[in-house]
Amino acid sequence: MTATPPPDGARPRVLITAGPTAEDIDPVRFLTNRSSGRMGIELADAVLRHGGTPLLVLGPTHLRPPEGVLVVRVRSAENMNEAVQTYFAWADCLVMAAAVADYTPAEPLDSKLKKGEGDLFLRLKRTPDILAGVRERPERQDKIVVGFSLDVGENLDEGRRKLREKNLDLIVVNTTASFASERETAHLIGRNWDERLGEISKADLAERILSSMLAQFNGGRE
Repeated sequence: MTATPPPDGARPRVLITAGPTAEDIDPVRFLTNRSSGRMGIELADAVLRHGGTPLLVLGPTHLRPPEGVLVVRVRSAENMNEAVQTYFAWADCLVMAAAVADYTPAEPLDSKLKKGEGDLFLRLKRTPDILAGVRERPERQDKIVVGFSLDVGENLDEGRRKLREKNLDLIVVNTTASFASERETAHLIGRNWDERLGEISKADLAERILSSMLAQFNGGRE
């Protein structure tokens, strides 16, 4: 990790994960996904423009965050988990917009894997469930936690399951068409409401997510 959040900052303080993770097979090869990190970057920009303090935990991406956003660069799912665990107490809100790998090589190699005869079988192990890791923390009850549920199509049942089982305040259901795009098809699901947004720019979706978070944040502090 390359940055430390300030001891204080304008409220709300929003911890955002973004981008893919890279899970090393050897020093040359790795497993990753098509996420660009744009959604999380747009969220960080929206928080900054509305007077809050964003802290962006960003996986490998070619995109550059806006000037003024504090960034923690990470590579793997384990790195991202460590960053979230470190900064969770600092934040008022956590938004898990990253596409975190579910699996990582069980035995990554220190030297380049050489080509041999026949097929190669790669054994994978589960990565940490970042949201499960914060769910039981004592500070959780005082924070707003937002997750994303990605599928090939708009899978609302899966989104509702994750909202319930991961104890989220809001979940964004979207599709794989959002990868490397400035637009996506999204559906927001809260604890007692839901709203289909249809096709929307990621910048506008960031504003909509932030609006919902601010309403809950301000309501909880009145």
